[in-house]
Amino acid sequence: MSLGSSIARNTVWLMVATTGQKLVAFLAFYLIARLTGPHITGAYFYGVSVTSVFVILSDLGMTPVVIRAIAGGRDDGERLFATVIRAKMLLVPIAVLASIGYGVLMHQTPEIMGTIALACVAMAADAFHLVLYGTLRGKQNLKPEALGMLIGQIVSAIGAVTAALMHWGPMGLAGALGLGSIWNVIWASRSSFKHGVRLVTPTWLDMRKLALEAWPFAVAGMAVKVYSYIDSLMIQAYNGTVAVGYYAVAYKMTYAMQFLPLTFTAALYPALSYAYANKQHDELRKTFLGSLRFMAAIAFPIAAGLSALAPRLIPALYGDAFRGAIPAMEVLPWVLLPIFLDFPVGSLLNGSNRAHLKTIAMVGTMVANAVLNALLVPVYGPLGASWAGVFSFTLLYAIGVGFTYKDAGGLSKIILPLVRASVGAALAWLAWRYVGAFMPLPMAFVFGGAVAVILAFAVGLINLQEALFAWKQLRNRFIKQEQIHAS
Repeated sequence: MSLGSSIARNTVWLMVATTGQKLVAFLAFYLIARLTGPHITGAYFYGVSVTSVFVILSDLGMTPVVIRAIAGGRDDGERLFATVIRAKMLLVPIAVLASIGYGVLMHQTPEIMGTIALACVAMAADAFHLVLYGTLRGKQNLKPEALGMLIGQIVSAIGAVTAALMHWGPMGLAGALGLGSIWNVIWASRSSFKHGVRLVTPTWLDMRKLALEAWPFAVAGMAVKVYSYIDSLMIQAYNGTVAVGYYAVAYKMTYAMQFLPLTFTAALYPALSYAYANKQHDELRKTFLGSLRFMAAIAFPIAAGLSALAPRLIPALYGDAFRGAIPAMEVLPWVLLPIFLDFPVGSLLNGSNRAHLKTIAMVGTMVANAVLNALLVPVYGPLGASWAGVFSFTLLYAIGVGFTYKDAGGLSKIILPLVRASVGAALAWLAWRYVGAFMPLPMAFVFGGAVAVILAFAVGLINLQEALFAWKQLRNRFIKQEQIHAS
């Protein structure tokens, strides 16, 4: 089976499930915000943000090493997996203590401390199912993960909405998050061992090898967690819990869209690793450039639509209590352009044994993001955090371009998708903002979406041949052969 077919097969499985997962998560968060208001929403989001920063201590970049080893057919793949499981037995308690210790140092209220403590349950469970699902990604079998993550999200959503209805506060919401994570540990364990992954006895050499290979991923992971959540921590420190609640709405609506590149990259990363390991340079370049154009085509209409429609979306979805989220929502979606394009860049660097370069990019982004948040958040609150995100993620992609343009066949080839996407985004934003303003909100969505599709063809991000190929792939997946003949 070709790399393209493998990526398409895995992407379809995970995209369908992840779309459902994110839809369930968004609906649950929507109901939580409507039922509890900015204060409870902010306290819950802050508590989860604290554990999300320190969760990296429970993995330290080990899971990508396992994925790469298994995807590359290395004979030490299962031994590295066993080494990771043993290491997490020690690392997870350290991550829990760090999370709780941060809350104590910041003199948080008992309510928020309880929220952090309960969120640690989810963090601990996530640490184990992360590597269990990683073994399946290495085998390029994403179906079990797709199903497990969807069911886990449904379990968490039911628990969270119940907690909101019962007025259990942010601690009840954090506790519900743990239910889905525990389910994923059970399902991932069953699926991993069912597909031939075994816990073998590692050697000291395996431990040393794991540490040497994992440290770039660990540093990069720390950088990601810091620049992903330092904004929420700073907003709470300078502007209070309600401001975090406003930012949480804009953050959730924007970053929920990351499921698209995350889904694609789950299949792309092991495929690029395979191509690099087998010296398939032409296939590697073709797949990389194709993924950049694909990500650009998806990113620009989402960014433009969310930004342009923010003044109408926020009151319509969350009510007047969350109008304070509108300024952030007009700016934050523009992070999606560099974020989407950076996913293929990161996959290429990590899959070709250049994770240290990705680490350099992430550390630079972390420093820039921290400095920008420190300068902007005290004055502008959530709006300042939004601008900090846009600038820092643009820097992340720019650094990645500097490391991978030769793989793409030249600087112009890797820059061109961003240029085309930026032109399309600007035109789509104008159409949504000024023409769509005269339409009811549902009609404005349809109108803007149609304009975005036309623009994607016009700027050269999509061509007719690729569109027909994608349609045939989806049609063959979801329509049985008998149904095709019957029609």
